Amino acid sequence: MMQFECKECGKTFDTQRGLHMHIKKHDLLLGDYYVKHYPRFDRLTEKPIEFKDAKRYFSTDFNTTRNMNLWFEKAPKDEVKKYILEKFKKRIENKNLKHAPSSLYLKTGDWPTLEVIKKLFGGYNAFCEQVGVSPAYGKNVCKEFFEDYSDEEVWIDTRENKPLNFKKSIVFKLDFGDYTLPPKNYTHTHAERKSFQDFAATVTNGYARFIREIERCQSLGCFLFIVVEADYNKIYKTNSAAYKKFNMGFVFSRMRSIEAQFSDCCQFVFSGSREGSEELIPKILCCGKKLWNVDLQYFWEKELEKNGLDRRQPEPLQEVQRSKRRDTFQRRLHRRKRG
Repeated sequence: MMQFECKECGKTFDTQRGLHMHIKKHDLLLGDYYVKHYPRFDRLTEKPIEFKDAKRYFSTDFNTTRNMNLWFEKAPKDEVKKYILEKFKKRIENKNLKHAPSSLYLKTGDWPTLEVIKKLFGGYNAFCEQVGVSPAYGKNVCKEFFEDYSDEEVWIDTRENKPLNFKKSIVFKLDFGDYTLPPKNYTHTHAERKSFQDFAATVTNGYARFIREIERCQSLGCFLFIVVEADYNKIYKTNSAAYKKFNMGFVFSRMRSIEAQFSDCCQFVFSGSREGSEELIPKILCCGKKLWNVDLQYFWEKELEKNGLDRRQPEPLQEVQRSKRRDTFQRRLHRRKRG
């Protein structure tokens, strides 16, 4: 049985929790104890690693994601490759992942990004072979994805509160998801539209209900794309401007756990905007099974970049609320009262 020893007095404990309770008797904060007895330093800046919790303290080598990415650029290539390979293997083992994560999983979880891996190893599939796992979504996007599907008929669930605008659509009660194709063109593929607020609430407060919906999709041999009509690159700004703010670390943690558990039947995609969703969803439904094993977030972002920022929803200008200026009489009266 693993023992946890107090480095202040040598007393041992059966659990880490017991050790942490004991540390208080030495008039030490938990962070101060670990920094004192287990000093760790940022690989880029060589400054002490900031303590947030014990597990994160020992698993991280950088204080920020920016520091990590800068170190990838500045450190010797062979050293970076070795570090990434070892880190990947350890994380996949610790998290019991069946497949190598998607690009979205990597970006939201402080992992090396797909771009970094492709630059160093030549490709994600080649990298995954060295790690010893297959990618969750390892296929290339099909050429049919780039065709125009705006004239296709789309079925919309009766419970969809803010349906997207399509040239041809029929409202029909669906078992799961918000959009699919009619029986004559059915591809066993469904799309669930989410605004940013709806997405964040669904994977947190509505987690259990959403898992049941995905399990229903899985039992029927179908695939569900969760299309979030928000720009991922501005997601933190969107959250800070929202009426209800979410803990994005927790939101993305839940999203990653869903993707890891159900990579065979669901995938999250940030479309960039509502207009982006109206273009993307028909492509998803019509291409169907050809996209089930494709890292759609990665290819959709490339498509947005290729066609320019005009396809993204412009940011609304924030109105500054200014106080009304008192007229001369009111200001004089105010001064008399104060006097």
